[in-house]
Amino acid sequence: MQKGIFEVHTLTPLFLSGADQSTAELRTPPVRGVLRYWQRALLGGIVGTDASGLAIVQQAERDLFGAGDQSSALTIKLAHSSPPSYAFNDRISTRQGTQWQTTGTGYLLWSMAQSGKAERGNFKPARHYFPPGTRFQVTLAVRNGNSKQLQQAIALLWLLTHLGGLGSRSRRCAGSLVAHPVTPISDLPFNPPDQASDLKYQLEYGISFARSLYDVAHRTPHDANFDTLARDTCRMWILQDKQPWPTSEAALQTIGKRLQDYRYSLHISQRKIFGLPLPPLSQQRRPSPLLLRIAVLRDNSYVGIAVLFKTHARDVRYEDYVIIEQWIPTFSGALEVMI
Repeated sequence: MQKGIFEVHTLTPLFLSGADQSTAELRTPPVRGVLRYWQRALLGGIVGTDASGLAIVQQAERDLFGAGDQSSALTIKLAHSSPPSYAFNDRISTRQGTQWQTTGTGYLLWSMAQSGKAERGNFKPARHYFPPGTRFQVTLAVRNGNSKQLQQAIALLWLLTHLGGLGSRSRRCAGSLVAHPVTPISDLPFNPPDQASDLKYQLEYGISFARSLYDVAHRTPHDANFDTLARDTCRMWILQDKQPWPTSEAALQTIGKRLQDYRYSLHISQRKIFGLPLPPLSQQRRPSPLLLRIAVLRDNSYVGIAVLFKTHARDVRYEDYVIIEQWIPTFSGALEVMI
């Protein structure tokens, strides 16, 4: 059985639980689920999301992850030494004069904090999380010895650890991960880059390399029914000011504060592009099209990565995504990644 073994560590708090939301647990199913998400985004960006494109995406998903009538070719194992977890009791707001002001990190992770009151019947305890620096091992293996499928699975892990995150609030910088192969097994760049401009090249190369692992005709979509990595349906930026931030906490605080200030500057009707619900405007649910994560550079400085999926939705116009795009220039050193 061919396999790739990766040492993984967290850059930001990782909120991952099973059925018991009051405890933190490193589990394989969420990893499998997010790898499926990135395969769909990657392949959908190659073949499109119409009926014929979706059929190709679904077949590739069956081939690697299995289905009800087909076992999975890919096995995923997590190994760890029971790392400690903590309740998210961080102060999410501070008093400024006579008012309370949400912190940048608090704005990103607010729903993980304790809320409500027992006497009102709406008490929710604080979620537990694995802190930055938590380490565990991920092993990817294919049962049939298919080396191409193994490389495809490794590419999905690369996408997860470079563009996305794992667990709750992963679209708001939580669960940002770094992975390092234990032995050389892929041509994908896993090492931290020297500076933001090198990260830009690394992301562009990695996405291109991941696409090359699929022998399908390219039909780049101009609109998308689900999140896809394609030029017309996705934009991506590296976020920094004149320099990267010295710590991951500084990156979280700055990105969260800029997002908070920008959203509050908008009319409430414009804010719905960032996701729903949005009381009192709408109680419906729609995930944010903006994925935010933290990335580390070789000198242990930090930048943000913003991925904007311009996916078709019933209550969203394509031009509404400009509202999010106009947030990016609040970071003076932002760099666009060309995909």
